[in-house]
Amino acid sequence: MESRSPVWGVVVGAVGIVLAAWIAFGRALFGVAGSLTPVYALTLGIVVVVLHLFIAQGFIRTAQRGFGHRTATYGTLFASWGCAIALGLLIPDITADGLQTILTGTGEPGRGIAIGFANPIGIIMIVFAAIALVLARGDALGRADAPPEEEDGF
Repeated sequence: MESRSPVWGVVVGAVGIVLAAWIAFGRALFGVAGSLTPVYALTLGIVVVVLHLFIAQGFIRTAQRGFGHRTATYGTLFASWGCAIALGLLIPDITADGLQTILTGTGEPGRGIAIGFANPIGIIMIVFAAIALVLARGDALGRADAPPEEEDGF
Protein backbone atom coordinates (compact mmCIF):
# COMPACT_ATOMS: atom_id res chain seq x y z
CA MET A 1 0.00 0.00 0.00
CA GLU A 2 1.02 3.54 -0.61
CA SER A 3 2.06 5.77 2.27
CA ARG A 4 -0.33 8.55 3.29
CA SER A 5 0.36 11.96 4.77
CA PRO A 6 1.19 11.93 8.50
CA VAL A 7 -0.46 15.34 9.00
CA TRP A 8 -3.21 13.98 11.27
CA GLY A 9 -0.58 12.48 13.57
CA VAL A 10 1.17 15.83 13.89
CA VAL A 11 -2.17 17.56 14.51
CA VAL A 12 -3.09 15.05 17.24
CA GLY A 13 0.24 15.60 19.00
CA ALA A 14 -0.05 19.39 18.78
CA VAL A 15 -3.66 19.40 20.00
CA GLY A 16 -2.64 17.17 22.92
CA ILE A 17 0.02 19.68 23.98
CA VAL A 18 -2.39 22.62 23.62
CA LEU A 19 -5.10 20.83 25.62
CA ALA A 20 -2.66 19.91 28.37
CA ALA A 21 -1.60 23.55 28.57
CA TRP A 22 -5.28 24.62 28.66
CA ILE A 23 -6.06 22.24 31.53
CA ALA A 24 -2.95 23.15 33.52
CA PHE A 25 -2.53 26.85 32.79
CA GLY A 26 -5.73 28.05 31.09
CA ARG A 27 -7.06 29.64 34.27
CA ALA A 28 -4.17 32.13 34.15
CA LEU A 29 -5.78 33.71 31.07
CA PHE A 30 -8.75 34.62 33.28
CA GLY A 31 -6.80 35.60 36.41
CA VAL A 32 -7.84 32.45 38.26
CA ALA A 33 -4.47 30.66 38.40
CA GLY A 34 -3.42 29.66 41.88
CA SER A 35 -1.53 27.14 43.93
CA LEU A 36 -3.02 24.09 42.18
CA THR A 37 -1.67 25.07 38.76
CA PRO A 38 1.69 23.25 39.19
CA VAL A 39 -0.14 20.18 40.51
CA TYR A 40 -2.36 20.08 37.43
CA ALA A 41 0.65 20.60 35.17
CA LEU A 42 2.59 17.72 36.73
CA THR A 43 -0.36 15.32 36.84
CA LEU A 44 -3.13 15.89 34.30
CA GLY A 45 -0.90 17.83 31.91
CA ILE A 46 1.68 15.07 31.66
CA VAL A 47 -0.95 12.34 31.33
CA VAL A 48 -2.74 14.19 28.51
CA VAL A 49 0.51 14.90 26.63
CA VAL A 50 1.80 11.32 26.94
CA LEU A 51 -1.51 9.81 25.82
CA HIS A 52 -1.71 12.15 22.83
CA LEU A 53 1.89 11.52 21.80
CA PHE A 54 1.20 7.79 21.71
CA ILE A 55 -2.05 8.37 19.81
CA ALA A 56 -0.14 10.59 17.37
CA GLN A 57 2.43 7.83 16.92
CA GLY A 58 -0.41 5.44 16.06
CA PHE A 59 -1.80 7.92 13.53
CA ILE A 60 1.62 8.38 11.93
CA ARG A 61 2.27 4.64 11.71
CA THR A 62 -1.16 4.12 10.18
CA ALA A 63 -0.40 6.75 7.54
CA GLN A 64 3.05 5.32 6.80
CA ARG A 65 1.57 1.87 6.26
CA GLY A 66 -1.15 3.23 4.00
CA PHE A 67 -4.05 2.15 6.20
CA GLY A 68 -7.15 4.12 7.13
CA HIS A 69 -8.72 4.95 10.49
CA ARG A 70 -11.99 3.77 11.93
CA THR A 71 -14.69 6.33 12.61
CA ALA A 72 -14.59 5.21 16.23
CA THR A 73 -10.96 6.32 16.47
CA TYR A 74 -11.86 9.85 15.45
CA GLY A 75 -15.04 9.84 17.54
CA THR A 76 -13.35 8.86 20.78
CA LEU A 77 -10.48 11.26 20.14
CA PHE A 78 -12.83 14.20 19.49
CA ALA A 79 -14.91 13.26 22.55
CA SER A 80 -11.73 13.34 24.62
CA TRP A 81 -10.90 16.78 23.22
CA GLY A 82 -14.38 18.08 24.08
CA CYS A 83 -14.05 16.80 27.63
CA ALA A 84 -10.61 18.43 27.93
CA ILE A 85 -12.00 21.81 26.89
CA ALA A 86 -14.84 21.49 29.40
CA LEU A 87 -12.43 20.37 32.11
CA GLY A 88 -10.29 23.46 31.58
CA LEU A 89 -13.37 25.62 32.18
CA LEU A 90 -14.56 23.73 35.26
CA ILE A 91 -11.40 22.68 37.11
CA PRO A 92 -10.97 24.65 40.35
CA ASP A 93 -7.94 26.48 41.67
CA ILE A 94 -7.07 28.05 45.01
CA THR A 95 -6.55 31.82 44.73
CA ALA A 96 -6.37 34.69 47.21
CA ASP A 97 -10.18 34.92 46.96
CA GLY A 98 -10.59 31.22 47.71
CA LEU A 99 -11.48 28.23 45.57
CA GLN A 100 -12.82 29.24 42.15
CA THR A 101 -13.29 28.15 38.54
CA ILE A 102 -13.23 30.04 35.25
CA LEU A 103 -16.97 29.74 34.71
CA THR A 104 -18.27 30.41 38.21
CA GLY A 105 -15.66 32.37 40.13
CA THR A 106 -16.15 31.94 43.88
CA GLY A 107 -19.96 32.07 43.85
CA GLU A 108 -22.02 29.21 45.18
CA PRO A 109 -23.84 27.03 44.22
CA GLY A 110 -22.21 27.32 40.77
CA ARG A 111 -18.72 26.62 42.07
CA GLY A 112 -19.79 23.39 43.75
CA ILE A 113 -21.67 22.26 40.66
CA ALA A 114 -18.68 23.05 38.42
CA ILE A 115 -16.33 21.12 40.68
CA GLY A 116 -18.81 18.24 40.79
CA PHE A 117 -18.82 18.07 37.00
CA ALA A 118 -15.04 18.55 36.66
CA ASN A 119 -14.10 15.26 38.31
CA PRO A 120 -16.19 12.94 36.11
CA ILE A 121 -15.39 14.95 32.97
CA GLY A 122 -11.67 14.53 33.72
CA ILE A 123 -12.07 10.79 34.15
CA ILE A 124 -14.17 10.49 30.99
CA MET A 125 -11.55 12.51 29.09
CA ILE A 126 -8.78 10.11 30.09
CA VAL A 127 -10.92 7.05 29.31
CA PHE A 128 -11.79 8.37 25.84
CA ALA A 129 -8.12 9.16 25.18
CA ALA A 130 -7.12 5.65 26.27
CA ILE A 131 -9.76 4.12 23.99
CA ALA A 132 -8.55 6.34 21.13
CA LEU A 133 -5.02 5.10 21.81
CA VAL A 134 -6.07 1.44 21.60
CA LEU A 135 -8.05 2.11 18.41
CA ALA A 136 -5.20 4.11 16.82
CA ARG A 137 -2.78 1.29 17.56
CA GLY A 138 -5.21 -1.18 16.00
CA ASP A 139 -5.58 1.05 12.94
CA ALA A 140 -1.79 1.01 12.56
CA LEU A 141 -2.02 -2.78 12.29
CA GLY A 142 -4.60 -2.51 9.52
CA ARG A 143 -7.64 -3.49 11.56
CA ALA A 144 -9.72 -0.64 10.13
CA ASP A 145 -9.14 -1.97 6.61
CA ALA A 146 -9.74 -5.62 7.49
CA PRO A 147 -12.80 -7.24 5.93
CA PRO A 148 -15.63 -7.86 8.41
CA GLU A 149 -15.77 -11.33 9.88
CA GLU A 150 -18.60 -13.53 8.66
CA GLU A 151 -21.11 -14.80 11.15
CA ASP A 152 -22.06 -18.47 11.37
CA GLY A 153 -25.76 -17.68 11.25
CA PHE A 154 -26.65 -19.04 14.68
